[in-house]
Amino acid sequence: MFKVQIPAGVSAGGTFQVQIPAPVQQGPPPDPVPMGMPVLPAGAGAPPPYQPPPAYQPPPAYQPPPPSQPAPQTLPFHPVESKAAAHAECPICFEPLHAAPIGVFVDAAGRRVGPQFFNLQAAHEWLRSGNGCCPLTRNPIAAVRAVPDLRSDPSGWFSAVDVDGDQRLSRREAVEALKAALPLDPLALDQAVADPQHSIWREWDSDGSGYIERAELQGLAAYVRSAFPRAEREVPDMTRDKDAWFRFWDEDDSGSLEKEEVVRAIIKSLRLSNDQARVQQMRSTIDAIWPIFDSDGSGSIEIGECLHPGEGLIDTLIATTAHA
Repeated sequence: MFKVQIPAGVSAGGTFQVQIPAPVQQGPPPDPVPMGMPVLPAGAGAPPPYQPPPAYQPPPAYQPPPPSQPAPQTLPFHPVESKAAAHAECPICFEPLHAAPIGVFVDAAGRRVGPQFFNLQAAHEWLRSGNGCCPLTRNPIAAVRAVPDLRSDPSGWFSAVDVDGDQRLSRREAVEALKAALPLDPLALDQAVADPQHSIWREWDSDGSGYIERAELQGLAAYVRSAFPRAEREVPDMTRDKDAWFRFWDEDDSGSLEKEEVVRAIIKSLRLSNDQARVQQMRSTIDAIWPIFDSDGSGSIEIGECLHPGEGLIDTLIATTAHA
């Protein structure tokens, strides 16, 4: 404790300086600590001696899994994001599948890469000039396998569509294969597949197994051909009545068309299905101009963007086709 006497002449509230001597150190100064060395508390003792890391042990050699028997090939018949599939049309050229020979894509091992069917000519052209993958499943493809005609070679047809070779078809397999082979109403058949109590199954799947046997298929084919005939509708002229044309292709009455709907509508309206070069050219054209009309990137365009006189998608495509 220090005692300080206020010097004479310092008024109340004034300031003055005081010098305090430094404290006297007791005992010898501590030893300096080298940089990087840990400072241990008193009584902690010396740090433990250095222990080297354990010697490196190489991982065990790779052991391949034991060989197993490959499972039979099965293809899930899930809904395909394609307007062509809903109408039993070729996903490449939009030609009705029943109207011409059909085929399927297979991989290097000869296995189908998906459950879809294709116009045989369009499939060969796709294999020749495409990207080496199925246009729908994106699986690698190596060849096209022709599907025999159901009417002239029912046995060969059944073998071609019986993917796993078990001599029977699931209800979905049977219906999809029949839609590709015969002029049937695809939407009505899809409804029949969705209804397990439909009369078609009481007649042709009487045991309720969910499968159609080889011997039953001919009778089923004759039945569906008479019960589900395909009805073709006349397409409105896109140059004369654009509004009717738009509403014809807007099947869900959404007031908009997705790109795949537009591609299908243009190719079928201009009757390009049998000209694979023009089909690919039209696809490329729509891909190129689509961002101009689908400015928000939603994947669809509204009716106004499609029908605007002189500047809409329809007039743009008509002008592009006229100068092609």
